[in-house]
Amino acid sequence: MKKKDLFAISLLGLLVFVSFANVSVAAPPSYVGVKEGDQYIWRASFNPATVNATALALFGMENWTYMYEYFLEYFENITTMPFDFLTGAGMKIIIQNVTDEMPHPWMTGLVGSGLYFDYYIAYAEDNWTLINAATDYVDPMVILLNPSTLNESTIMYAFSGLPVFMPKGYNYGMFADFYQTLIDGSPQTAGNMTFQVQGNGFKITLKPPILEYMYTMMGAPFEVGTLVDAVFNVRWNSNGVFEYGDLVYGGITLATGLLVTSEDEGIPGFELVTIFGVSLATIIALVYIQRKKKILN
Repeated sequence: MKKKDLFAISLLGLLVFVSFANVSVAAPPSYVGVKEGDQYIWRASFNPATVNATALALFGMENWTYMYEYFLEYFENITTMPFDFLTGAGMKIIIQNVTDEMPHPWMTGLVGSGLYFDYYIAYAEDNWTLINAATDYVDPMVILLNPSTLNESTIMYAFSGLPVFMPKGYNYGMFADFYQTLIDGSPQTAGNMTFQVQGNGFKITLKPPILEYMYTMMGAPFEVGTLVDAVFNVRWNSNGVFEYGDLVYGGITLATGLLVTSEDEGIPGFELVTIFGVSLATIIALVYIQRKKKILN
């Protein structure tokens, strides 16, 4: 090989190397608070004693026993799993890919960053089942919309898909105003429901008239007692990851869902059942047995 040919090849190789060395991988947009490899776990929690006491006050012992037995049978027939498995209920997501900003695949005019992840659920402690894999999808599983491009007409679209992830800097106040306007425009909900911003989240209050309406629509076969306000609290952390939600009825927290820090972290509510030595199923069973004894005597 001639020297000038060797020189030309070397120069070409150097130029290619320099070109690749100056190509940087684009980082996800600043409004994306998650990254590839992140793992998030959410756990469910409920207080059996307060759930039972509240239900007994609303429906009476006989009706609540009937309702519980019906629900228990329905749950176990549908899932083929014991109801006690709910004490370990959980959801796990492992982020596999975060895209650069791109046009939304089906919402014209909106842009965002796509998320691909593996999605698991558990009905018992450490019993995870893969429901959806990132590799099963062509389009992103969730798209975090650029919050700076959203307005009163498009603010609600950030909640499409799975809202356990939200864009950083999202205007929760604007969304609360949008939703409250919808509430006030309906005769069933106007004056009976409020949707208020609460930090990076919301406080949703359902007053007795709307609860009675919802209960009637369910077609329950018996009357309900005097109802009081039910309140839902939900919030996301500074990175846009859902971190806490609860249901409060009459000032008593009945159930929660929360982000935990690791897979080894204990299940909230699981310890509660263990400490008291009794589960919700056991409480209802005792109530049912006592009712039977009363009838037989």
